[in-house]
Amino acid sequence: LAVSYLKTRGFDQLLSRNMNAPLSATDPTRPLGDVGNIYQYSSAGTLRQNQLITNVNVHAGSKLSLFGYYVLNYANGDTAGVSSFPSNQYDILADYGRASFAFRNRLFVGGTIALPYAFRLSPFLIATSGPPYNITLQKDLNGDSIFNDRPSLVSTSTCSASQITGTVYCTPLGTFNSTPAAGERILPINYATGFGRFTMNARLSKIFGFGPKAEGGQGSSGEGGHGHGRFGMAGGGLGLGSATDRRYALTFSISARNIFNKVNLAIPNGTLGSPLFAQSNALAGGPFGGSGANRRIDLEASFSF
Repeated sequence: LAVSYLKTRGFDQLLSRNMNAPLSATDPTRPLGDVGNIYQYSSAGTLRQNQLITNVNVHAGSKLSLFGYYVLNYANGDTAGVSSFPSNQYDILADYGRASFAFRNRLFVGGTIALPYAFRLSPFLIATSGPPYNITLQKDLNGDSIFNDRPSLVSTSTCSASQITGTVYCTPLGTFNSTPAAGERILPINYATGFGRFTMNARLSKIFGFGPKAEGGQGSSGEGGHGHGRFGMAGGGLGLGSATDRRYALTFSISARNIFNKVNLAIPNGTLGSPLFAQSNALAGGPFGGSGANRRIDLEASFSF
């Protein structure tokens, strides 16, 4: 068991800026003259991150091998990368808040378990909290040509239909004003949290060894380095002796991805006023999406010699 605390401080983080944007929504003056937008990379961003990382590794002879980690993560910054723009070109700190990659919890567990009759089970589990995502407007309030302005937060609760005006939106995430007045509290960046993600994979296998003894016999080390022999599996196959010391091996296995058929959704739509607001119309990527999006079961056979 190992527990680590990691504190990260980032200076001069990259982002992009419109250096000739209008000074404000009420002052259309451009500091470099009326020559249009001028985009420039800037190294003015900051990052602060705190992580508590727990690693676990368990070995119980040849019967059990488990490993995994858990990460508790807090990360704040005012840039989402070199291609991201601030919502206010002259006040980067207005976007200081939860980082887009700040998944609060991450969990991974894997390993192998020896079962009766020389079967071996290999589980593989991944789970994360929902990712933060930004709530933005469909219009450019400050005239900087970047559509990432945020509404003001009227209330953390939703409102009734009788309270709706032309600029107020009642949503499951709260009540927002799409035309903030001067002095109103602007919604923090990455205010909302997406859906949590989970997937469970597993592989069940058995090796049958036959033929003459392989060179080295039981002295060789198998898969995982836990002394299972040439083919990494204890137990006799077909009554022909141990599978660990035979020259030939026939392996049968069944692999299942996303055993519980969990639908892992991508980051929801954060555009206020969209009919899909706070909904996801895509699948998550990485280990939670792609070819592993739905439950899949594969039967496999291999011959080693």
